[in-house]
Amino acid sequence: FVEGIENPNLRELLDAMLADERIARGLRTAPAAVKYHHAVIGGLLEHSLGACHLAALTIKLHPELDADLLMTATILHDIGKIDEFVYERTFRYSDQGQLLGHLIIGVLMIEEKVRSLDNFPAHLLDMLRHLILSHHGEYEWGSPKLPMTSEAIALHHIDNLDAKLNAFHRAVLDDPNPDSNWTEWSRMFERRLYKWQQGPELPE
Repeated sequence: FVEGIENPNLRELLDAMLADERIARGLRTAPAAVKYHHAVIGGLLEHSLGACHLAALTIKLHPELDADLLMTATILHDIGKIDEFVYERTFRYSDQGQLLGHLIIGVLMIEEKVRSLDNFPAHLLDMLRHLILSHHGEYEWGSPKLPMTSEAIALHHIDNLDAKLNAFHRAVLDDPNPDSNWTEWSRMFERRLYKWQQGPELPE
């Protein structure tokens, strides 16, 4: 996905982010959440890749989108989670994670890396900041800004779809009553979930 980025500024930023061993190691090992979705070692990378595949399909269906901006933001949208969580033994929030949250942490990480680059366009940085800060989609879901560009709207729904489907599958797989057609009450979905599944069995 990085190799497909044609904008030289965004490609330089992604290369610099992923060449940072601390960031690369965190991306490979961090969970994407404490409990609700992709809450496993390496879950952040799994979620980021899933979102990238959805972004690629969205770009193909909607060529009016800025493909490089959307894909860059998709790759980096949750990068702040490498510092939001502590996950060596158990999964919990770090002090920084509790105080700032991964949207703010992620923007700060990007800004720090941009300062090491030459002549990164200020407006492009603002657009990227906006996608990161608005990708939760609603104020009550933790976004300090609502999505105001087509790319930001796309990223919100891409992120939400990948997270929600993973959470659904985990709720079915982890339900303590395998003989029931329904899961126990899901706090994330605020409902019980129907287990009926057409097609291939769910992955373990």
